[in-house]
Amino acid sequence: MKEVSPFELLVIGGGSAGHAAARTAASLGLRTALVESAETLGGLCILRGCMPSKTLIETANRMRIIRDGARFGIRSQEPVLDIEKLRERLHLLIDDFRRDRVQAMESGAYALLRGSARFISPRGIELRGPDDTLTTHEAGAFVIATGSHPVIPEIPGLDGTPFWTSDDVVRLPSLPAHIAILGAGAIGMECAHLFEGLGSRVTVIARGDSIMGDSDPDIATALEKESCERGIAFLKKTTVESLRHDGSSFHLTLKGAAAALEADALLLATGRTPATAGLDLEKIGIALEKGRILIDERATSSFSHIFAAGDCASPFPVVHLAVIQGEVAARNAARLLRHDHLAPTAEWNRHSAMSAWFTEPQCVRIGLSETQAAEENVPILVARQSYVDHGKGAITGSRHGFVKVLADPETGRLLGAAAVGPEVVETAHLLQAAIELQLSAAAYLAIPHYHPTLAEAWSRAVEGIEAQRS
Repeated sequence: MKEVSPFELLVIGGGSAGHAAARTAASLGLRTALVESAETLGGLCILRGCMPSKTLIETANRMRIIRDGARFGIRSQEPVLDIEKLRERLHLLIDDFRRDRVQAMESGAYALLRGSARFISPRGIELRGPDDTLTTHEAGAFVIATGSHPVIPEIPGLDGTPFWTSDDVVRLPSLPAHIAILGAGAIGMECAHLFEGLGSRVTVIARGDSIMGDSDPDIATALEKESCERGIAFLKKTTVESLRHDGSSFHLTLKGAAAALEADALLLATGRTPATAGLDLEKIGIALEKGRILIDERATSSFSHIFAAGDCASPFPVVHLAVIQGEVAARNAARLLRHDHLAPTAEWNRHSAMSAWFTEPQCVRIGLSETQAAEENVPILVARQSYVDHGKGAITGSRHGFVKVLADPETGRLLGAAAVGPEVVETAHLLQAAIELQLSAAAYLAIPHYHPTLAEAWSRAVEGIEAQRS
């Protein structure tokens, strides 16, 4: 049975990017439908990503603060985790977040179509519903926002074992005495600090010779020092050759820094990959790179009427940017469908994109990095401010933290920033705003910074830029 869609815009994927695209398109007057295949509505961020992971990390951080009380003149006993109470809090919060999202999705602003979509032409999809019925829908424009899923490496002996991915961790299946984490990127390091904070012994296995592959070496080095001081072990330049599970423990055969490792739990944190398989994008000829839909600053793919947003397309897989890209895609789809070519195009800014890691200490990167500048031969000035030599940083007990800023030598325009230290994800929005608005170091220094605050460290670093230009 074939049905012709009454919709102008079809959004495929009901996570943060897809909901933002559908909501924005509907507000602009487009007849919009959102296609979602997941049995439970809510999206990755709410159900298995940002919100549950940060809920668990908050508890881990508080346990760590109690454990570290002696440094601040506090006598306390070793904190004990009430895992059932934590799970109860987790479920209450996530249910609340999910309920708000579902209410928005079912409010009637746009149509909600349940099922899995695949492209049968550049302007048509086939939708397989929950009851396996097939319907065909056509539209003038599409937004693909199907997100990502964990990468599962091929390791002999892995199949059939109770390993975890990040999707599993957020349910906190147990608190292992010793957890082995394969992967030292953002997910691996956040989980390492999560379990270290909760009281587990943690071993991180890294294929490369450094951690945090997307970070500058100085950021990674500072984070590794702090991690080691708290007992996290690293096996770098190491691979897992094979493994077995004996019913209670994992036994890993390694090649590199160690020959073998035994752990109670195994977390695979080897990255995420765009969830585009099954959409049949190759058949319609859309441009892809390792499964990722290539988009420009207008969120447009290689087809002018097909837009994409979020983890399936973004070179920066972070939620706030996914939302922005979804909104940009919807606005440009409306411009296209209304043939309003005099209307300004909407764009997302890759040059001020911000990535954050909720480790302890936190890490952040905004815009241009030192590594990227060196690779692209971009002339820069760099200035740093150590938290050890900064009033509020010393008060909070920072050991290795610092902030740094990058600027154009000629104009003083701020091009990038990075940090590792206390609450840097919160304070870095000052720099993101400055980079987004293309402020110079001199213009930034006109902003008063309250004393004593952690945010002051950024102004001290920017002062270093001006000193080099004077």
